[in-house]
Amino acid sequence: MHAHSLKHIKAVENRRYHTFFNLAIFLAALTGIEIVAIFLPFMRPALLVLLVGCSIIKFFGVIMWFMHLIYDRPLLLWVFITGLAIAIGTVLALMELFVQSDVDVTAHAMMEGMRIEPKAWV
Repeated sequence: MHAHSLKHIKAVENRRYHTFFNLAIFLAALTGIEIVAIFLPFMRPALLVLLVGCSIIKFFGVIMWFMHLIYDRPLLLWVFITGLAIAIGTVLALMELFVQSDVDVTAHAMMEGMRIEPKAWV
């Protein structure tokens, strides 16, 4: 029975190794697609959607397999996702807080002694 369980463990590890290898090849190919897409004549919004989509796929591939979250208990995945959601919320709140349209550029220009035309900043 010991030899059978050892053989089973080796088979599982062999399958995990091939999964890691295949994922690494997939991520390399996806990175190649991103690099090629940058030089193709796409419209900026389409390029942005493509690059962000590829980045999200690569991000979840790395955290699920290379950080071994796919093999851990579901609670650990939820702890990671909760921290990620808090971080994303914080970044979005800071981006909204520091929107350029809310900044008074005339006050800064007056401190620097520059003359700013109001229409230039609208």
